[in-house]
Amino acid sequence: MEIYDGIIVGAGTSGSYLGRRLAEKGFKILIIDKLPKEEIGNKYDIVHIQKRDFDRFKLPEPEEGDDYAFEFSATAAYSAFGNHPKRGSNPTVGLRLHRYTLRLNRWAEAAGAEIKYGAAFKDFIFEDGMIKGIIYSEAGEERKAYGKIVADCSGIPSVARRRLPEGYGVENFEIGPDEMFYVILRYVRYLDEKDYLNGSRSWVYYKTWEAPQLDSKGAILGIGANLGYEHAERIFKEFTKRIALPRHELERVEKGRTPYRRPPYSFVADNFLVTGDAACLTKPHAGEGITSSMVQIDIAVKCITNLLKSNKPLSKENLWPINKEYVVVQGRAYAAMLATLIGAVSTSPEENEFFFEHDVIFNAKSFAAMAEDKELRYSLPEMLRMASVLIRGVLRGKVRFKTLRSLIRAMKNGSRISKHYGKYPCEQERFPAWARKSDRLWERAGSMAAALKEMTK
Repeated sequence: MEIYDGIIVGAGTSGSYLGRRLAEKGFKILIIDKLPKEEIGNKYDIVHIQKRDFDRFKLPEPEEGDDYAFEFSATAAYSAFGNHPKRGSNPTVGLRLHRYTLRLNRWAEAAGAEIKYGAAFKDFIFEDGMIKGIIYSEAGEERKAYGKIVADCSGIPSVARRRLPEGYGVENFEIGPDEMFYVILRYVRYLDEKDYLNGSRSWVYYKTWEAPQLDSKGAILGIGANLGYEHAERIFKEFTKRIALPRHELERVEKGRTPYRRPPYSFVADNFLVTGDAACLTKPHAGEGITSSMVQIDIAVKCITNLLKSNKPLSKENLWPINKEYVVVQGRAYAAMLATLIGAVSTSPEENEFFFEHDVIFNAKSFAAMAEDKELRYSLPEMLRMASVLIRGVLRGKVRFKTLRSLIRAMKNGSRISKHYGKYPCEQERFPAWARKSDRLWERAGSMAAALKEMTK
């Protein structure tokens, strides 16, 4: 019989990080992944992690010639017509995802975690109505593993969370096609030396960016969209009609998806935790999720460790502080940001140009807040200034009245959800009422996909 303190489904970045943090506390941890070792972390070649996050999360440093790709600091965001740049500095490290994920695997194993590749989760083991372990398949054989807690780190498929019985404590929804961010990365080689990169550029109207790649003479031209790859390609075509890119040769194209929807209202149930993409813990403004998941994982590890060391049950009640602390530390800001962004997409290129020119919404403060994953808050004088500029824009025909109305509604939705998440209940008894009100607020806010479909009618 296989008996562990914790069982983790998924050996990607979140599963490795959680496994390492629990194993270094002295707990016996099993990590399983359905993929063979050579396919772990192969969604993209290159990913970016802010340099400060290596110290913040005490992550192993990448090495040149292996998983390290490059570093850059300079950033600039441009309007829909390529004007009015908002410049910043955000030291960032480019990593080769597959190789760095394997480094995290080894890092977890060095602390004592056991990893089984080619081992697929099949179902939970329940005893007296509570999770006691999992059933998984390995090398064509069905096996059982028992543990005090099971964590789903399986990504978008959410294979464990979606097997939870209705009402067990964590929502078992499927992350549907309209609840994803579809990313297309074009790896290109620039033909003129003057165009070689020493930073990154973005054009937020198109959700498009230019960033370094492994080849110092090349770049990644990326785009993300919420309605599928075809929609992303249409937007990229529109982008290239308005923005002159450096002369280049296309080397290859990568495609991938990340969740883009609100996370579950609760991440915990009796002997269960969900994190990573399976919990939709991605940044609303960027779609990235590696380090945003680590924020929640650190909170979870602290709580789980205290319970295991005290020989207390890992019940939903005892795990509940994970929910509350995460909302305070990060969840509230992300929820407000998502609700605001949903309502702020219905602008024209000309309106986007106006906003950039007059520092309305798209200003140094807003980009700095997003880079630091902070909720954007404006003072009363700042709000009055922006309101004055917007009203003048409407009167001069630079901003449509329906756009002004949509922006006001978006800011109200973001404010309402921020205030509501600020009242996340400390006690389970108050949670059902809180969740019902949350449903109403998110229904009012809508979804990014629905907003974009309305725009394209």
